[in-house]
Amino acid sequence: MTIVNRSVLGIGACAIALALVVAGCKSSAAPPLTQSGLPEVALSARVELNTVQAAAGEFFRGRGYVETQSQHLYEMVFDKPTQSGRSRRALRVRLRLHKQIDDTWRLIGTPLGVDGWRTDLESETVLLEGTSQIQGFLVEIKSRVESRSR
Repeated sequence: MTIVNRSVLGIGACAIALALVVAGCKSSAAPPLTQSGLPEVALSARVELNTVQAAAGEFFRGRGYVETQSQHLYEMVFDKPTQSGRSRRALRVRLRLHKQIDDTWRLIGTPLGVDGWRTDLESETVLLEGTSQIQGFLVEIKSRVESRSR
């Protein structure tokens, strides 16, 4: 094979790879342009953990979610079963607070799909197509937290 043929093959392979990447990007939701790549909002340093937990709990319970125990102090988990609870599938939103160097908090939300919900074989999958909805939820929770902190 000559050098010219190799470069033509290399260019062709690059073009195919680029086409696949572009096609894949169009079919999936783009992650938000945030530091974490997930939905997030910044909260004031004066905000207390229990205020955030109360606002988030009220928000998600009002939308049919059930709060699930978390093993982390700065994490809240809310589940919503699909198909009236008969299915072993659920939607899950995992919220985590991260203390920043400048004494602010970042509240990060991860949209998840859960298979085998409430079984020993439970598994989670990140649902990037839910990021814009979760971003809206976080903005609303932030608004509620800030109105309570005044």
